[in-house]
Amino acid sequence: MAGLKEKTIVYVNFTPYENAGHILDFLTGKFNRVIRFTFNFHRLSPKQEPSTLTVSRDRTVLYRTRLFQTPTSPRLAFLLLPLRSLVIFAQLVFHLTRLRKRFGPYHIYFTVNAFTAFCGIILKRIGMVGQTVFWVWDYYPPVHPNALVSFMRYLYWQFDLPASLHSDRVVFLNRRLVEYRKSIGLLPAKGSYPVIPIGTRPVLKPSRRISGNNLVFFGVLKRSQGLDLVFDAAVELTAAVPGIRLSIIGSGPDEAYFRKRAQKTSLPCDFHGYVPDERRVDRLLAAASIGIAPYAYEEGNVSYFSDPSKIKRYLSLGLPVVTTDLFSFSEDIAKSGAGVVIRYRRQDLVDAVVRIRSGYRKYSDNALRLSKVYEYRKLYDTFFR
Repeated sequence: MAGLKEKTIVYVNFTPYENAGHILDFLTGKFNRVIRFTFNFHRLSPKQEPSTLTVSRDRTVLYRTRLFQTPTSPRLAFLLLPLRSLVIFAQLVFHLTRLRKRFGPYHIYFTVNAFTAFCGIILKRIGMVGQTVFWVWDYYPPVHPNALVSFMRYLYWQFDLPASLHSDRVVFLNRRLVEYRKSIGLLPAKGSYPVIPIGTRPVLKPSRRISGNNLVFFGVLKRSQGLDLVFDAAVELTAAVPGIRLSIIGSGPDEAYFRKRAQKTSLPCDFHGYVPDERRVDRLLAAASIGIAPYAYEEGNVSYFSDPSKIKRYLSLGLPVVTTDLFSFSEDIAKSGAGVVIRYRRQDLVDAVVRIRSGYRKYSDNALRLSKVYEYRKLYDTFFR
């Protein structure tokens, strides 16, 4: 890590993931300057900040400007994706050229998205940036009930392949992403590739509770996240756990749908919307007892290849987790006793909540213990070696 304090990094990501796993906290603490491009994809709130370019040094903002953005309504998000991608690339070139004399040279280009990683490769070839680092967060299977989404995923794959092969350093989020690429011949079968999962920031003194009456969901509101299961089980939950309540932190393309579902169920719900203030997010999470992440089993669900940052956030606050076994990290949760891993069934969800309530302190202690294994400063030090 020697010498990073004298270097400038260009970091490109999308809202609300720019500080997932505290990666932005890490970058601003390690580099001399961080030039951060944050682009909006989903329209998360009427009050959501626009896409922005921020330049900081030692966590102090030196420069900030609004970026141009195309419409982000749910209906237009995918239809305009090719145009929006071109706009993103054009703005990277324009602003990095414009600010080079003031903030350059740009030693490292870092991103987590295949298209923006591909942009980084082009920027390097034209002499704009130095080393390119691609942290592979996902794989989008080119299958989806919506034909337009399937087509856009196919287009995204055309960038994923060259980005994975030609970035200077490629780091994967989990072993499943590596093994899948090997299985379809995109990576050498005997190749060795670094894996760095989403990190945590464990709290020193988590709130202590003796029961688990307050459920919380944190994240982008999409049906694939599995919230339907909670509403499907509303009658059983309210019968099994008197006084149970659900808090939902976040927004997304299906927020209106879930609000309608909440109105028709017996489960009391609080919708907090998109909350950009991370300290407020932590306060809302700390007021809950159990974090839920019941990802749905549906064809093309990208969570199969992910490492859900919401779960790492729950664990950091000592919140036991109820989740499905869709993704590989669920094995760690089950083995450590940091929560209960379920099938996507109503009764499984109810039983998991009741089980955690019966031994809440043990589950909470295990959650915090597991989060310390993934403390972000331990993990991220190997990114730029």
